[in-house]
Amino acid sequence: MDKTSEIDDGISETARTLLRRVFRILQGCGLTTQQLRGISKQALGDVEEIREGHTNRVTARQAFMCSDVVLKWRRDCSFLDDNGLPIQLSPNGAAPSFVELVEATAPGADPAAMLSSMEELGVVRITENKKIELISESVVACSGRDGSMVASEFVLEHICGFLGSVEYNVFDKPSRAKGRFERACYASVPQNLVPVLEHLVSSRGQDFVDVIDEWLARRAVKEVSEDVTVLVGAGAYVFVRKHV
Repeated sequence: MDKTSEIDDGISETARTLLRRVFRILQGCGLTTQQLRGISKQALGDVEEIREGHTNRVTARQAFMCSDVVLKWRRDCSFLDDNGLPIQLSPNGAAPSFVELVEATAPGADPAAMLSSMEELGVVRITENKKIELISESVVACSGRDGSMVASEFVLEHICGFLGSVEYNVFDKPSRAKGRFERACYASVPQNLVPVLEHLVSSRGQDFVDVIDEWLARRAVKEVSEDVTVLVGAGAYVFVRKHV
């Protein structure tokens, strides 16, 4: 099996898990199997009107490694300017360089391959003076190269992780006390306040995620074993739903 087939199989398996969790959660909300079939058919008709995006060739593992590089770039003072912002890096020249960043974050990884993956994800761009510029604070928040649509296995894994927490809360937690997230809050507000909320969550939520990232980085294992390790994470989200 070639690499492309492996990526496609991984995306398909993750997508099946995502849909299974969605359907199970909807059943928990009271929808019948017949209703789910009708909704699914209607939803498939709706997405036929959406422009198809290209399949991202970056695997979930590669995207996680890119995420580690972005985190170090944003936090390590060796790669920040006097204002605490990520500096532009030379590909492989005077320090600090992109090669130096990759070696400090993922020893043994190929910097050229890492750069290619980060360009594909839309995390970085090459400037006119041949420097590498970080243009996104998060791998998950990226829209892909040149803003094009992507179907990233990493994005699917991220959605599956969130839905897995919801599924656990609804069906699998041993008591009514606490679930895998403490609470979510909602309120109807004027639409012009949405950018204010987005900025609030972006700033404070990023601080929260950075703290979790640090905690995870100190405890992460290098060799993943399905018998003794699990993939964990946390996130902060903005929910927007217009009243019909």
